[in-house]
Amino acid sequence: MKRFWLNLPDKNDHLEITTSSNKLSLLESSNEKVYTIDVGKYSLEKLKDNLVNKGLDARIGEIKSPKNTKLIVLFLDNSFTNVNGSFITFIGGIESIDTGNRQEESIIHI
Repeated sequence: MKRFWLNLPDKNDHLEITTSSNKLSLLESSNEKVYTIDVGKYSLEKLKDNLVNKGLDARIGEIKSPKNTKLIVLFLDNSFTNVNGSFITFIGGIESIDTGNRQEESIIHI
């Protein structure tokens, strides 16, 4: 299992997804799976629910640090090598990718 930790914009109370920021691509070997996120205004919880409704294992995570950074975490099979697309660019990119070896006590799943 790989975890893709996705950054969020500094002001993430409400995210407005437009047609220029709604594509999410998951890369698996030579295959690409593309998801389209519905256009609209989202709370963080609603955005996570939208990803889950599309069949993704998405959760909200928080890394305990001086800043307590909230992130969207995608849990994918090890065969996935990358995620990209206009949605990833919009939210600020990937914070990190791990295989579950990050210290669990530093993660809060909300």
